Amino acid sequence: MLRSRKFPISIICLFIFGFTISSYAEEEIEDLIDIAESKGKIIAIIEGRKTITYDLRPNEKILWSGSRGYLGAFLTDLHFFVISTSLNAWQALPLRLDESGKGVASLSPYIALLVTGDRAIGFDATSNRFIETLLPINDELLAAEVERYVAVVITSSRAFGLAAETSAFIEIHLRIRETIEAIKLTYSKVTVRTSDRLLTFETSGAKWRAHRLY
Repeated sequence: MLRSRKFPISIICLFIFGFTISSYAEEEIEDLIDIAESKGKIIAIIEGRKTITYDLRPNEKILWSGSRGYLGAFLTDLHFFVISTSLNAWQALPLRLDESGKGVASLSPYIALLVTGDRAIGFDATSNRFIETLLPINDELLAAEVERYVAVVITSSRAFGLAAETSAFIEIHLRIRETIEAIKLTYSKVTVRTSDRLLTFETSGAKWRAHRLY
């Protein structure tokens, strides 16, 4: 009887072990791009094999840089530079002189995000392109956050969601006197609790859902 029980127990243990390993693998993405700046150039070393450089303009200043997972990025006073592991050149988005100083940049393994005074700019590692949306005039920026597959930008009147493998920011309007109380991001979902509603944005479907709290 004892022998007959060992086999199913072993199968259960293997299943649990395999689930644990796969869950851990989902959590960890190795940084595949190393970046640096030297002698007026920005440099990306992709997976330790391929080196890609870009010449900055004279006196162009680097304000921020980062690399995570499949992406590397630089923010200068003139450009937002992004590169992914599947590209052979840096992608450069020109910025106005009054934009870079107000820029808030962040990075996940799949999405690079830059928010300036009047626009939100995303870069998706799967499509390798910049995605932009204008922000409401005179709105206050309340939050700009990014996780593995999703990003969110919240102003005083709207929330904008961006999912990997999509082509646009999706927005939802906040109501008059509706205030933001909490923001939570997981790998593929944004949850925003307001004074009136629970707003969710997920990669599956890439649209906002609103649930009344009262």
